[in-house]
Amino acid sequence: MSQQHQKWLELVKQKMQEKGWSRSDLAQVAGVSPAMITRLLKEGHGSDEFKLLISKKLNIREPWEEYEEVR
Repeated sequence: MSQQHQKWLELVKQKMQEKGWSRSDLAQVAGVSPAMITRLLKEGHGSDEFKLLISKKLNIREPWEEYEEVR
């Protein structure tokens, strides 16, 4: 997992804490199972579409991908 991805996961955890949301709360808002949220937070597992959904639900603008400079 890239450093950028780890940074994004920390933001997800921070936003959940700010809102007072549990993993189950985030799962309910995102329309997924709590197990999917657990896998996301522990392993960074999830599709780009899923991560975008989580970003939108938590109002996170930081990308989870590592962008490389194109020359």
